[in-house]
Amino acid sequence: MNFGDLRRTLPTGFQSFDQLRSNRKVVYVDKTAYVYEIASNRFPQILTRPRRFGKSTLLSTVKELFLYGLEPHDGQTESYFKGLAIEQLWHDTDHYLVLHLDFYDLTYNCVSVEEFERKLMRSLKDFCLERQLKVRDDAFDFGDLFLYVLKQLPLSSLVLLIDEYDWPIVYFASQPQQLESCRLLLRSVFGPVKTQSNKFRCVFFTGVTRFQDLELGSSAGNNFTELSFEKGFAACCGYTRDELKQYFAQQLRYAVAVREKCAPEVVSDAQVENLLNELSVWYDGYSFSGEPDLKVFSPWSVLRFFSNEDALVQPYWSNEVGNGIPQVLKIALDRLDLPQLINDASVGDIEIDSNQFQQSSLLNPKANSSSLLFQTGYLTLCEPFITSGKLHLRCPNKEIRLAFANLLARHFFNLEEDVFSAESNSQALLALISLDPDKIRAYFNQILSAISYSNFNITNEAAVANFVSVLLFGAELKPRNEVLSSLGRADCVIDLPRYKLTIVFEYKFESSADPKKLEHKLEEAVAQVKKREYCDNAASEPRVARFALVFCADPNVRKFTHVSLVDTFTRAGFHCASAQ
Repeated sequence: MNFGDLRRTLPTGFQSFDQLRSNRKVVYVDKTAYVYEIASNRFPQILTRPRRFGKSTLLSTVKELFLYGLEPHDGQTESYFKGLAIEQLWHDTDHYLVLHLDFYDLTYNCVSVEEFERKLMRSLKDFCLERQLKVRDDAFDFGDLFLYVLKQLPLSSLVLLIDEYDWPIVYFASQPQQLESCRLLLRSVFGPVKTQSNKFRCVFFTGVTRFQDLELGSSAGNNFTELSFEKGFAACCGYTRDELKQYFAQQLRYAVAVREKCAPEVVSDAQVENLLNELSVWYDGYSFSGEPDLKVFSPWSVLRFFSNEDALVQPYWSNEVGNGIPQVLKIALDRLDLPQLINDASVGDIEIDSNQFQQSSLLNPKANSSSLLFQTGYLTLCEPFITSGKLHLRCPNKEIRLAFANLLARHFFNLEEDVFSAESNSQALLALISLDPDKIRAYFNQILSAISYSNFNITNEAAVANFVSVLLFGAELKPRNEVLSSLGRADCVIDLPRYKLTIVFEYKFESSADPKKLEHKLEEAVAQVKKREYCDNAASEPRVARFALVFCADPNVRKFTHVSLVDTFTRAGFHCASAQ
């Protein structure tokens, strides 16, 4: 099988279960055991996952099950569930009325909630007409029409499936008047699910943000079961390592063969495992229950990797900055405490109180941004989810760390393109470990030259520190700003354990391009470092190098003009290097 044939087996471009299964050559990772659990539950359920994690496919599989059961249709001789796990589990032979609504599609290009409601009512009327149910043309709103339809249905006859259930709130989040109308409309959806619960056989909603983020009121939705953090559903979306080995064995061997320039037939199991280890560093690590053995790969990223004929490990995560940042992510970025986030991520895990995490709302401007970053896939759980105490979050993998750094650089520095990649990160590391002031200055200034100053300007030392921190964070290093010790405060400390080296930066800011003033600022920084009032005991590695940097903010310069290696020393003894 050649690359073109293998690529055609990938489930890219498919969202619905019936499309996937109608083409038997396309890989379908069997998630029907989870579908069985969802379909067996009589209580309304909500599942949240980041974008492009397979929520729509999961929901469409539930739809297929309730519409046709295990029977073939569409001229097929076999059921689409033939050979899947649910074939041995599902014994319900009844067929149900299935109302499937995609709130993203229904909200698309709407200029008002009223327009969204009209489209929603049209969908409900079409559903009724297709199933020969009565409708009320004089219904004054969706809630009125929905209740009318429900009251004429037999008990346990309706399956309600809503994809992107949270999208209308996200879509109208920046428009206060529309937002309140949207809340009222969504209450008319959630309300009957509770008051007419005996009419539903199954209710299943999927989205990105949690139900409490919608702020619909204490009674709406309180009968829903939240599946998002349950251990039993941790791998219902995304691919586990075992699933990659089972369903994508040919693709893995082909990828190794391309890299090793050999035939797929001679690729060894050990080589496949090595590739999986590499892919894990890039794309694995998403944890929705916090259990260490229940991590999943991003399906979008893995499929993009397999679609690439060169089979290179590189980031494919798309934050779609060029096409408009997804709204939830934009809200998270607007709330971000950038220095605190980078410090937390550099020291280790990002710690957040679980109550604060649960109560953080999409619509509360003072709420912590970490929960939103979790929902968008930029952070993940490090340990099992708890309802009280401390939660620990981190970037799940190398791809997300790069994507996040590029996102931060674009958002805060108004860069027009990504500046971080595996190649550029090697440049940064080489510049730092060289301890060559000219190379370090050149690296920083290369990125500075890409900044658009129309929306961002470096106006003080704090802004300089933020810029350098994002740069180092994006280069997969771990900058710590404003590091306190008994001897003083270091502007920035970077530990490089592999090289047994700690690097310390002292920043100075000068608005003028006057050479004398810039030289004076450098002398100030060097003198401050030489006093050894900080950094000796703040550093954790045996060898320490301390630099003084001066940033010139003159509009015709806007770069680091002076960088000096002030001194180096070790724990065993102090060795001064002359200031450059």
